Amino acid sequence: MVGQPVNLATLLTYFHSFPIIFVMQIHIQRIYTKGELTEGHLVIDGRQICDTLENSQACLKTGRSYPLCLVKCRQFGRKMICVGKKQACEACVKQQEVSYNTCLPRCCTLLKPGNGIHGRREGHILVGTRGARGLLIHPRMAFDTLYGRIRKSLERGHSVTLEVKEDRL
Repeated sequence: MVGQPVNLATLLTYFHSFPIIFVMQIHIQRIYTKGELTEGHLVIDGRQICDTLENSQACLKTGRSYPLCLVKCRQFGRKMICVGKKQACEACVKQQEVSYNTCLPRCCTLLKPGNGIHGRREGHILVGTRGARGLLIHPRMAFDTLYGRIRKSLERGHSVTLEVKEDRL
């Protein structure tokens, strides 16, 4: 083959026979835990996108890779970012009356907007900008940015994964 002219059509056919799979990897770097509070940073491609807040009793296990998908959540009435399999979120039953004292059933773990202690009850991962220890501000803006990036990646046929790392102070 060396020194021979290469047919462009043959070359393109050769390269298209190999599937190219793009994976968007999202990392949560946990930085602080005290009591039932776990704080962290959400990082995409080495760049911090937002901060996270989790319930220490219901955290995801570290060192594993979790697939992310977008599902229509019955409880929140919109598409949400679901960690894990889509079937778990579809099994969720909508609660008729929800207040801050209601502990929702935890069928799936969601990445969702929230600003503090009341949003951590169900074991979801809250996103926002850290305002103080245990407090997130601008959660809707952070969630919408993250949701848009994940949605675009999934629309392009890429897979999206979440990996949790320990980096405690």
